[in-house]
Amino acid sequence: MERTRTAFDHWMHRHHFTFRDTRGRNITVQCNLCLPKINILSTARDSTSNLKKHLERKHSVPCRKRIRDAQSSDGPSNYGPSILENQTEESCEAKDAKADPTIYYQTQSRLNALVFNFIVEDVQPISILEQPGFRKLIEALSRGKKVMSRNAFITRLDVAFDKMKGEIKAKLDKVQTLCTTADIWSVQDRSYFGMTCHWLEDNLERKSAALACTRIPISYTCETIIAKIQEIHSSYNIESKVQATVTDNGNNFVKAFKEFSSEDDQEVEDSRFEDLGSILCDGEMGGDFFLSYFLPPHQRCAAQTLNLIASKDLANAVSKGTSGKLHSSATAKCAAIWHKTHSSTEATEAMESIAKMTITVPCLNKWSSEYYAVNKLMSLTDSQLNELTEALGVSGFTPDETAYLTEYTDVFKPVAFALDLLQGEEKCFLGIVIPTLLTLKRKLEEKAANTRLFSKVIEDTVKAIDSGFKQVFDSSDARLATATMPQFRLWWLPEDEREALRAQLITEVVQADQGTEETETNGGSVHEDEFFSYGPGSSGNKSGKREAAEEVWLYLQGTNKDLKCLNEFPGVKKVFIKFNTTLPSSSPVQQLFSNGANAVTPKGNHLSDEHFERVLLLRYNSKITTALE
Repeated sequence: MERTRTAFDHWMHRHHFTFRDTRGRNITVQCNLCLPKINILSTARDSTSNLKKHLERKHSVPCRKRIRDAQSSDGPSNYGPSILENQTEESCEAKDAKADPTIYYQTQSRLNALVFNFIVEDVQPISILEQPGFRKLIEALSRGKKVMSRNAFITRLDVAFDKMKGEIKAKLDKVQTLCTTADIWSVQDRSYFGMTCHWLEDNLERKSAALACTRIPISYTCETIIAKIQEIHSSYNIESKVQATVTDNGNNFVKAFKEFSSEDDQEVEDSRFEDLGSILCDGEMGGDFFLSYFLPPHQRCAAQTLNLIASKDLANAVSKGTSGKLHSSATAKCAAIWHKTHSSTEATEAMESIAKMTITVPCLNKWSSEYYAVNKLMSLTDSQLNELTEALGVSGFTPDETAYLTEYTDVFKPVAFALDLLQGEEKCFLGIVIPTLLTLKRKLEEKAANTRLFSKVIEDTVKAIDSGFKQVFDSSDARLATATMPQFRLWWLPEDEREALRAQLITEVVQADQGTEETETNGGSVHEDEFFSYGPGSSGNKSGKREAAEEVWLYLQGTNKDLKCLNEFPGVKKVFIKFNTTLPSSSPVQQLFSNGANAVTPKGNHLSDEHFERVLLLRYNSKITTALE
């Protein structure tokens, strides 16, 4: 007759013992850790003391009970009460883990945390929790523990999200200046509005956080954008701290900021803030509703602007030039190779065998991606190219086509390099934009003197850069951001423009120092002598301006290009943080919508819009919060 499994039996199973026989009031068991040696032990039916002594003496394994060792995520174990419950879970886990590291991963609480993090970090579909194969795998690896239910996951998700948002709000409360990036993502007949924020610590290290990835109507308008930006800024209490919002060049974004940006001649004092989320949901927006609201200054994505110039202006100039036919035939043959290697395993193997490399198919509407793909092909020798085209069964390159593509990759290499610079995040600042563009123009003009085919194309490209970035070249913020970067200072400016920007920098340093003093004295009592600034020894702003002028002069005379040298110029450093907090690119917000090279979709993950947003934000913010620990 088969014995009924008891809590004692399950304890034995977890600690590597197998039941052998019954002898009166006692039973005999085999220690599996002693195998292949047969070691029969005798113990009372309801006592584990002899077995624990054996483990400690023979195998140096302290055997302690975890409080929730036999509990599932949804409730108590089906096997009855625990045998030993006299020790806390945390201390037992820590001690047992030293003797047997696998024990740490076998507690139910730890298992739940690992499964939760697995779904969030890898953006796995929540339905995986209900798949029999996954449940069997986890139960086998965890020695009988249960996989959390869907409801348990959602509850844990809500708790983790609230913790994450609280931590981010606490961090942002301490930040003086930040920038946000915004973008709209449409997939599967749905549209989502994403926003990230970025700031600089006192050590000039950049920090980032995702603020939202919320569902919006598929037929959104600029009014929808205005409302969402204001709503998100307000929910994190950062409206007055946003130095700029960085977006792409989409018409709705451009229109929204053009009409409602705080850079316009609007009276900020008349502005008011309300709960725009509830207003949007209720649909109570009058015709002049948005006249009472304003947006922060708008910064267009410099990387996208340059990409548009390269993929449209440059490409049009090339296709319509004297070598247009040559360009079309050469790039068509490149496209045939990319298509073959992408659709055929044999073609991919041939590429790896002949060229000793893998070819990445260029991304649509991303000029630098196509440039690097062409450059890879042109790095091959003529014999390798011929062997490759024969193996793939595509038309080979003529000498003229090879010469054309080689010159093309050489001439426009500075454009690809500039795009890479502007798409950075951690070490990329607004102050890098103007020097990058000026250097790009200079390098292209140098190439124009030595190229056979692209002099007119270069001329048109330089004009497009001047036109497309006129706002940046004229921007006071961008110029100050550049001046406060030790790598550039005022060296990039013509001599006759340097004095005006130096004076502007001095004014900003004075204002930054005054702002610091006001922050330090805010809420405290002010002495009468500190309030008035008359008489001897009370030079007031004049003294502050002299000190600022001296600091700026010493800074501009320096030659150290390392950012750390700004610690020697505290006033200039504050101005650097103020203006270089702004990113030149909106690419960080696009990371919200992807998992590596794979697009993340709410339907594919079987999540509601709200829970989908929470998973993405937890995943993005895992490096700066403890919500997933």
